Amino acid sequence: MSDPHAGPTVGRPWSRRLFLSATAAAAVAAVDSGCSLLGGSSTANVQAAGNTTVEKSKINVSLIPCTDVGPLWLAKKNGYFAAEGLDVTLVNKPSGPDVINSVFGGDADFGFATYPALVQAQLKTKGKANLRVVADASAAKPDTTAVVVKKGSPLTRAEDLKGKRIAVTARGTMADLAVMAGLRAAKVDWSTVEWKQIGFADMLPKLESGEIDAAFYAEPYVTIAQTQAGVTTVFQPLTGALDGIPLSCYLATEQVAKERPKMVAAFQRAIRRAQTEAATQQGDAEVKQTMVDNANVAPDIAPVIHLPSYPISADPTRLQRVPDLMQQFGVIGQKFDIKPMILPEQG
Repeated sequence: MSDPHAGPTVGRPWSRRLFLSATAAAAVAAVDSGCSLLGGSSTANVQAAGNTTVEKSKINVSLIPCTDVGPLWLAKKNGYFAAEGLDVTLVNKPSGPDVINSVFGGDADFGFATYPALVQAQLKTKGKANLRVVADASAAKPDTTAVVVKKGSPLTRAEDLKGKRIAVTARGTMADLAVMAGLRAAKVDWSTVEWKQIGFADMLPKLESGEIDAAFYAEPYVTIAQTQAGVTTVFQPLTGALDGIPLSCYLATEQVAKERPKMVAAFQRAIRRAQTEAATQQGDAEVKQTMVDNANVAPDIAPVIHLPSYPISADPTRLQRVPDLMQQFGVIGQKFDIKPMILPEQG
């Protein structure tokens, strides 16, 4: 579900070119501290919190610019990483697989990815390389996603989407899982859907031209499309049975977790501090400002964006909901136990 989020200023006529250029800028720009990769060698130890030293101080974190990583940007901006002895470079990637490849390849010490991408990557390694959930990143909340149709469309209920062309960013992700779950709840045969894999920035013109009938949007695209094109929400997929389902996490390889436990613990503490702050009224406003600063979200859109929840612990029972859902809809063909992937919180 989590893809680069960006958008033009509210109040202007909708422009595909503006929409695309904003998205492209968010997808290729490295956040805050530049895009140079630091390689895999350890740097000089730096004094961190708790009177300990981290094994490596200069670290890279690969991410997809979206609402889910707001606390990560907050931790960077407010010096929470620095307080833990970490000099963090945030590097934008276009997709979850790109993030995971950067982590496996050693270009990034940590990465941000959705849980479906994490589970599928782990299964593909067949035990040759292991990923670990370092920290939970986000969980579903109402109003953060929507299946929408163009203004004036006769499609008004989930039942109307049987056999229709529905756009999602990619198959086998939380996007199509959520839509299928919503259709199933409405007793609609989701196998009749004609799925179209389209980037968020290209969905709206295809809706308006009639190339697709409906689209799955995540924030801030929901708010942007509603404001600029008057799209109508048919249903919110991440509600009901999927309310609160985990969406994304921060990950590292098992090797990094074993070789640099103090570095990992320092990262966990900084993220936990930022996620705790994000749950406050002031923190909510600060996270929305990070969307302006880092994801090209217009200042007049940011205050009305609906943010996901930012959990402060990775509970195995809650996280297990994701691979179970993936198995239900045939994304994976076997039972998958996520608990061994969860790295205990340190400090």
